[in-house]
Amino acid sequence: MRKNLKQTWDDFCDELKLLGEVVSNQKDLSEVDEVEGYRYLTRLLRLALEMNIEHSSSSHPSFYSLSHETAKIGADNPDNIYLNSNINGACSYEVFGNIGQADYLSFGLKENRYSIDGTMASMGEIDISEMLIQEDGSFTLTLGPNQSSQNYLHLPTSVNMLIVRQTYSQRQDQKHALIHIKNLAEGKTPSLLTAGELSQHLANSLAFVRGTAGTFLAWVNDFKTNHRNALPLGDQTFFQAAGGDPKIFYLHGYYDFNASECLEIISPIPECEFWNFQLENYWMESLDYRHNPIHLNAATAHIDQYTNTVKIIVSHHKLNIENNVITEGRNNGAMLLRWIDSKNCPIPTVTVKPINELETNHA
Repeated sequence: MRKNLKQTWDDFCDELKLLGEVVSNQKDLSEVDEVEGYRYLTRLLRLALEMNIEHSSSSHPSFYSLSHETAKIGADNPDNIYLNSNINGACSYEVFGNIGQADYLSFGLKENRYSIDGTMASMGEIDISEMLIQEDGSFTLTLGPNQSSQNYLHLPTSVNMLIVRQTYSQRQDQKHALIHIKNLAEGKTPSLLTAGELSQHLANSLAFVRGTAGTFLAWVNDFKTNHRNALPLGDQTFFQAAGGDPKIFYLHGYYDFNASECLEIISPIPECEFWNFQLENYWMESLDYRHNPIHLNAATAHIDQYTNTVKIIVSHHKLNIENNVITEGRNNGAMLLRWIDSKNCPIPTVTVKPINELETNHA
């Protein structure tokens, strides 16, 4: 007998209500953190439904974005355009398109277990520095059990997701990559959604929201205790186990200072393919980079050419000073510095300073 669909919907709504405990169980949240926490749950649910319902088929794969301007996960990069596709390790796929003007473009095979244990382990990685790219920027990448082209990633049986990271130094001005995916054995058209599939998709979506929120809450609470107003190296294998790119050094921190103060971050710039710094809220969502200066990279930051160092000033509100990024008025949140394909990993000095003691080095 077909499962009662009203009961499926009622179960979904009841469990959705319980997800509010992700926010209500947090202690000593500011009003801003609490408000953004409930917004975060709505955002995660939107992403989960896109992943589990609209783009669920690994037989007929398609790309969606698991982080973008209005829905964000785990210190999403404001300089990135993310693409995700659900795939199956028993199939073979062709990824093709044009790299556009991307500064860095990588393809990562993942075992997505966010809904189970909060991990997304890497099962294989390749980026355009390792690929044959045509003069016009076009490329083809094969995913499968056996190598059939120069651009190739082996598909383990446990893989279930492909992540594409497109990184741009001037994201608004550069030509974005065009990327498509197809199943090499794709045959008949997708079948209609069944009651059992709907029930499973809804359950998976709720599990994804709870698992994802729980993973990054554990991170931010660790940073709050051990990385306060600092950007230490941290355990890179831990970050990569949650979906990080193995070519990136991730320096996570937690800022906490009042409105009359600022953070002064000073670091040498290593030899690397790309770098950037960003601010996030308590839920590890990048701040609103559509409207506010909340991140910097090599193309947008002023760098001291004599010492090859960068000085970043983090304040609550805009200051007339170089390399100023703002918390949008928040007292606290997470922050992140990335070195992509760096030859070494310098650790910045981070100092809380009264704003009135800043040097008058104006932009």
